[in-house]
Amino acid sequence: MRGRTRRAGDPRLPGGPVRPGEHWLLDAALRIPLERAGFKAQRVHPFAVDGDHLYVWLDGDRYAGRRPHARVALLTAPADVLAERLGAAGRPGQARAVRDGVRSLQGQDDASWYADAVRLLEPAYLRGDTPQAGSGFGGDAAEWRAVRGMIVDGVRGDGTFLDLGCTNGLLMESVVAWAAERGHRLEPYGVDLAPGLVALAQRRLPHWADRIEVGNAVDWRPADSRRFDHVHVLLDLVPTARRGDLVRHARELVAPGGRLLVSHYQAAGGTDLTVAEHLRQLGFRVDGSSAAAVDGRSGSTAWLDG
Repeated sequence: MRGRTRRAGDPRLPGGPVRPGEHWLLDAALRIPLERAGFKAQRVHPFAVDGDHLYVWLDGDRYAGRRPHARVALLTAPADVLAERLGAAGRPGQARAVRDGVRSLQGQDDASWYADAVRLLEPAYLRGDTPQAGSGFGGDAAEWRAVRGMIVDGVRGDGTFLDLGCTNGLLMESVVAWAAERGHRLEPYGVDLAPGLVALAQRRLPHWADRIEVGNAVDWRPADSRRFDHVHVLLDLVPTARRGDLVRHARELVAPGGRLLVSHYQAAGGTDLTVAEHLRQLGFRVDGSSAAAVDGRSGSTAWLDG
């Protein structure tokens, strides 16, 4: 492509340097897409190195919240089309990176996907300086309640509450308190894939430490085979193709007459569906739902009766 004049509007991949003091994964891989493309990354999958350039594949959505971010037009197209356009724009290295990224992603097994998740989320949450940050939330306690309080709309009585993907235990703790305000007494349990987060939850909540353990939400079962009156799970705990398996497994953990609560959070300004829409697309009947939004953050919870 020697001699090719690049035009305004030609596509390019967002990129930039790791700043002094930044961690490439915990800081730069999240900051650069926001500043260059207005894109909020949720998952980061490194797949290639070219000299001093590291290429990563990001899962996420458009962003329009309070963090510094670019306001640019994002090009959406199949990967082969994007690669072709990058090549035509005089960026053969970026075109090759798109093709390599697709091959890496298509060849990624579940174990690699979960390893990516723990590699990013465990250290990011562990360095959080507030309980909310330790649970992956960027706001304060009031905002936490405003966006997460919808979960309690699906609690319909006393009983046990299992949080699959409990991180540092804050949601367990919060749901118990919020349900108590409505006259419901819950006994919480928690499971998380990241051992460091389970240990943190046990330290934060020593009175419930023996109820919190390491496990994968898609296949974890309690040693005593118990079932729970309320089970809560997030869709993004598993690869997209495994969401149906996750919901079916979580329903098996619900006691007769109980309820499965499924939540999903959207990036500010994003284009994602609500959790009820996702569940219906997966073929599940939704018995009720609730939603919340504050300062550009939004989320929804839907429930499936046992």
